[in-house]
Amino acid sequence: MDKDAAHTGMQPYPSRDLQGICYQCHAGVTDTFADSIHYNLHGMQNGLMAFSHDSLLSDSPHHDEIFDKNCIACHATCGDCHVSRPKVFTGGLIDQHNFFGTPPMDQTCFGCHGARNAGEFMGTVGFRGDVHFEMGMTCMDCHPVNNFHGTGEVNDSMWTKSELPSCYDCHDDQRPGQSELQVHNIHGDSLSCQVCHAQANNNCFECHVEYNEDQTGLGSTSTVRLMFRIGKNPIQSESRPYEYVTLRHIPTYVDSFEVVGPDLLPNYDDISNWKYSPTHNIQRITFQNESCDACHGNEKIFLREEDLLESDSKANWNLIPVVPQ
Repeated sequence: MDKDAAHTGMQPYPSRDLQGICYQCHAGVTDTFADSIHYNLHGMQNGLMAFSHDSLLSDSPHHDEIFDKNCIACHATCGDCHVSRPKVFTGGLIDQHNFFGTPPMDQTCFGCHGARNAGEFMGTVGFRGDVHFEMGMTCMDCHPVNNFHGTGEVNDSMWTKSELPSCYDCHDDQRPGQSELQVHNIHGDSLSCQVCHAQANNNCFECHVEYNEDQTGLGSTSTVRLMFRIGKNPIQSESRPYEYVTLRHIPTYVDSFEVVGPDLLPNYDDISNWKYSPTHNIQRITFQNESCDACHGNEKIFLREEDLLESDSKANWNLIPVVPQ
């Protein structure tokens, strides 16, 4: 039988309707998933609108178009993890029509996050993978299921999620003041764990979007550089009190969306495009923790004026730290 004829009239993405087929058996999961960041992409929506003078996508046709034709590609449904690969990756069924209770990390997590956290974790991006991956661990060993399915709460970004992983979940004995390693006690909460234990990460610069041939989508291109930079903490809070953190440059810049309309990022210089980065390529021994002098006085690993591009946000200047001596 002809494949196209056999599938005529069938719904190609049945899990898009959260009150549909999945709901019949998994109502509790689909109810919370509706408000999860994986499904509604609130983090991306709010991140985009923070650059504008409008609060909601519905207030700005241009931003709504950008989100609908570019950002929405990262939107996930139940099927994108549990039976098929994400469309933004390669799409297609993972193993015919077999469902996976725990999605295979290399087919699903990597599909959306492979250029950054998942790729760095698995060692396909950068120098060496994460020590936890080398020990056989997966994303799900650190991230509880509610990080994916949601809790029913609406989060403005991933940083407002409850129960985000912490190194102390497994390494509670390494808290400042409790560790047998004096270096942990001396530095206290002034450093995130990644400052000493992460490696170089992927950084993207000067993203441009362009319409595809039929104007139904917006593709993007950017420059990518592997870098390691420590800077001031841009989201300092009670749960993240660190003064120094690892940073990652995001691709957005003031002219990223000029093909859609003029002056779409009027707040560009108010928001840094170097961001807090809990880089997922941890190793116990790294080049910056081999000795005190590998970090102290080593200007090359700290965000510096010469790292800032002419096209960068002026807010990045606030993240340049004093290099410890």
